[in-house]
Amino acid sequence: MIQRILMLALVLLAFTMPIEAITFQELKTSPQFKLVHQHEYEKPSAIVNDGGMYVYLNTYSVEVQKYAPPQYTLSAIYYVVHTSHYQAEIMENKLTVNYDANYSLATLIKSSNMMNPSPSMLALIEASESKSGLFMSSTDSAIYTLDGALKRTPSLKNTRNLPIHRKNILMYDLADAMFMAAYQQHFDDIVVQ
Repeated sequence: MIQRILMLALVLLAFTMPIEAITFQELKTSPQFKLVHQHEYEKPSAIVNDGGMYVYLNTYSVEVQKYAPPQYTLSAIYYVVHTSHYQAEIMENKLTVNYDANYSLATLIKSSNMMNPSPSMLALIEASESKSGLFMSSTDSAIYTLDGALKRTPSLKNTRNLPIHRKNILMYDLADAMFMAAYQQHFDDIVVQ
């Protein structure tokens, strides 16, 4: 009798487990996914003959981990899609970004104006490029085919901890899109008083 109950519970559990697979079509059409970066391959070659790379943010997955202005921490799921003959897959990643609004562009401009009434634009650009106030850690989660079939899950949780520079447009735009989804304003628009 107990075996039957356990077996029934196991069957019910198996049918109610959520399936996290994602398709390229769903990424393109669902409003919860925001296209953050797009790069179409320009020159066909022997290896890459067509397609492109697309980065989508799951805006519904953005979670506030820390809210202590001027310090913020957000986490979210993002997808990197490769659509070439050589590599056709969707890579799911979890991203955590630490934001320090003391280095937002608006704060840098305000503090520069207070210290030097006529700051040079070159000094502002150098200050903004040396520190963006953003630090990220990204973890690989899963890899799917374009039609959503699970290809593999990484055996090792590969986590990378890196600063995000404004020159790294892809990651900077992804971090800004996360901030916009959580707080309805761009990170660089915040002024620390």
